[in-house]
Amino acid sequence: MSQPLSRPTRISVVLLILLLLATPILLVWQHYGMTRSYEISPRQPHGVRVIDDSMTAHGNSASSLLVTKDAFIMRCELHKAFAFPFCAFHFLLGAPGKGVDLSRYDSVTLDVRYTGPEPREITLHLINFEPEYFIRGERDSERFNEAEIEVPPDGHIVIPMNAVRTANWWWTSRGVPLSNSYTRIDHVTAVEVTTNFVPLGKLITVELRSVVFRGKWISQTALLTGLVSAWIACGLLGLSLGLLHYRANLSRTRSRLEQLAAIDRERKAAEAAREVALAEAVGLARQRSQFLAQMSHELRTPLNAIIGYAQLLRRDQERVSKEQLSAGLSTIHESGQHLLTLINDILDLARVEAGKMELHPAPVHLASFLRVVVDIMRVKAEEKGVVFRYELAPGLPDAVAIDETRLRQVLLNLLGNAVKFTDSGTVALRVLPVPRQGTEAGKEEGTARLRFEVADSGIGMNTQQLARLFQPFEQVADRQRREGGTGLGLAISQQLVRLMGGTIGVASEPGKGSTFSFELTVQVADGRPSERESPHAIVGYEGERRRVLIADDVAPNRAMLVDLLHGVEFIVAAASNGLECLVLLDSFKPDLVLMDVMMPVMDGNETTRRIRRMPQWSSLPVIAVTASASREDEARCREAGANAFLAKPVDHDALLCTIGSLLSLQWTLGKPVQEPAGEAGELVAPPAQEIEALWQLARLGSMREIRERANYLRGLDPVYAPFAARLDTLAQGYHSKELAAFVGRYRTADAVPPS
Repeated sequence: MSQPLSRPTRISVVLLILLLLATPILLVWQHYGMTRSYEISPRQPHGVRVIDDSMTAHGNSASSLLVTKDAFIMRCELHKAFAFPFCAFHFLLGAPGKGVDLSRYDSVTLDVRYTGPEPREITLHLINFEPEYFIRGERDSERFNEAEIEVPPDGHIVIPMNAVRTANWWWTSRGVPLSNSYTRIDHVTAVEVTTNFVPLGKLITVELRSVVFRGKWISQTALLTGLVSAWIACGLLGLSLGLLHYRANLSRTRSRLEQLAAIDRERKAAEAAREVALAEAVGLARQRSQFLAQMSHELRTPLNAIIGYAQLLRRDQERVSKEQLSAGLSTIHESGQHLLTLINDILDLARVEAGKMELHPAPVHLASFLRVVVDIMRVKAEEKGVVFRYELAPGLPDAVAIDETRLRQVLLNLLGNAVKFTDSGTVALRVLPVPRQGTEAGKEEGTARLRFEVADSGIGMNTQQLARLFQPFEQVADRQRREGGTGLGLAISQQLVRLMGGTIGVASEPGKGSTFSFELTVQVADGRPSERESPHAIVGYEGERRRVLIADDVAPNRAMLVDLLHGVEFIVAAASNGLECLVLLDSFKPDLVLMDVMMPVMDGNETTRRIRRMPQWSSLPVIAVTASASREDEARCREAGANAFLAKPVDHDALLCTIGSLLSLQWTLGKPVQEPAGEAGELVAPPAQEIEALWQLARLGSMREIRERANYLRGLDPVYAPFAARLDTLAQGYHSKELAAFVGRYRTADAVPPS
């Protein structure tokens, strides 16, 4: 009876069988498979761009690039201004100075379509980086390896890599010794597909679908060497296994290793879970910070033009009629200023939640303060056709000490939501005194308890919606009404009211509207509405005309700054990015630069650094203007070399003051700027028959007759003058919808006698 084979023998036999099976399989696989590829296509664009001879000093060829999901499409028209006109696809490979090693690929396959005049030829360039010949700034200093290809009708081209040769013109122009003129493609930093040698002035279209380099992962020589080494190793292992006779020791060792491996796996699993949890926490924090930062930048940028043009209109009062400078202009300006304040408040949300937000109470005339809020919201309500009611109850103090900014933010949030979710009916703001109960009346002398109520007849809310109402980023309305909101307004308002010592309450029913209310205890202050001295408008400056260069990528912002500076007699030029700004320095010769920070091509900080490195411009005054207004942003701008820092939206007085300081200007002042008056108190409506006549004219859209009717009302009784001024302003601006809503408000309020 034959004895069973020992374990070492069985292992040796198994290894021998595996090698016998693996050897032919690997050889066949190496011959027919084991292929690797490096692809350039729309799925792998590798920094694609189109270049032509216009990038040189004298070239004037024109080219364009269109990238679709299937192909890169280049349209090229060659011109003769350059000695060797060309257009080319240019693909970046690998890291700068390192590139990609293509020497281990055997062939290159191109899928290309050519439309244009004969000859149908293209040139494939493999541009190789070699430190001994590289000169920074000179594109031709890298080795040009090329292969000229005639495009067949089907567009499918396969060429071996050994068909690529170093271009004769390159090693001749670079003085490369003949011994070094061989092809090198071990550090290919760029691949170009070039059109040339075609009739000038003709349109050529090249559609490149893919460029694929193919080769073997393992060469046949390397595979054979590995197999031979494996056979030798197998023989040695067999001999070693035959000598191993301490099975017990091997078994115990293996068991111990398995235990250690299990412990190590558990440890690694715990570490991986901890890292995942940490990454999720960091990701959530980063997501919130990015949301707030992006919202700040995106809102500040358009506000720069909006508030800027409002200031321009206010400065240019001499050429604008009084009707155009009515309450509407003041309301637009106040709305813009409040939106800027709201942005800063949202960025302080984390401080509110952490209890680090501080209030800054100051004496405020209550009626004047509320009038600003009412004017803002009345316009929004009238635009929507909603009646806006305002009630300031008797018994309220004239002036109180409050944080005006925070209270305005709360009221505008609540009123804005009320108008947003009310399609018809009314929105009301009521401010009432709260009587003290019993012993409370004498507890705090010099204080008053105020109750603020915001009521609407809108869509209302159910119990589930009320439960989520004050959660950050929550919007309980349907999708159509969520547009334009962030879900932060009520959460911030609740926090601010708590900080002021109150609590927001809400009562609501679906279809019956909602009422938000809160009570605050405030200090009673002395004083009346403060009247600011009207500032004098700057109309120019003494001395020779100064030149200001504006660099900003947003066209409305550039236009606003150009209009402002032209208005005070500066010579102005504008650039849309930092690179254009650098180009204009020597030709325009500015005395000062207004530099936006966030721009494409080259940002403002990098542009400022380069200006500081230019000896002739190192002392040029630079004012950094950016929508990112944190202290860190200012520090980065100062570090880059900016002389001053202004946050968007730019305050024109602050900007002109900064320019005057940097250029040592003596300003020329004009007449004082008068603030446009708002509506003083409630408007007195004319008789019912006049209201009905105005209503019919508003329905017909007869703005000229409405303006004539307004003049008639002024003469009818001076008490109707504010009402007539409002009519005239709306009619002059052809605001038909707002005009109908304004007249309809008085018509529905029993202005028409019953029939």
